[in-house]
Amino acid sequence: MITSGSISREVAADRFDFLAEKVRGRRAALNDFTHTDPDFVFWIYPDGRLFDAKDAHIRNYPKGHAHILKDKPEYGGFLRGRVATRLGHQLIVVYCREDALFSDASRMTQFLKGITHLPVPLDPAALVVSDNADLYGTLDDIEERLASLLG
Repeated sequence: MITSGSISREVAADRFDFLAEKVRGRRAALNDFTHTDPDFVFWIYPDGRLFDAKDAHIRNYPKGHAHILKDKPEYGGFLRGRVATRLGHQLIVVYCREDALFSDASRMTQFLKGITHLPVPLDPAALVVSDNADLYGTLDDIEERLASLLG
């Protein structure tokens, strides 16, 4: 499990208990949280354009791209995710390969391009995680990691 960025796993777990290192039912708890009352549900095209998935990825995918639903975790080059807030702390969950927002420069660029166009307020301290609870840090952490990868 990846833990990277300026927010430790312990601090993340204080905000969102299901992010603790050893939690039974982590995926189910993460899913329950992000599906109950999401701030925004999205797809991000490979070129970084943001697509509003309304309330569900399966019913609301980019027109002409139904094939992405059967291509987990690659999603045909798209990124899918949800933004949710609890007690003033915002979480961005991205369904992706473990290394996608940790060491894949093209995926990191795609994500950063798309997420900046959210039509809802985005907290600069929002925590970015994968659907498996890999911890990527904040948007600034991802930008810094991308800059170091690109040299």
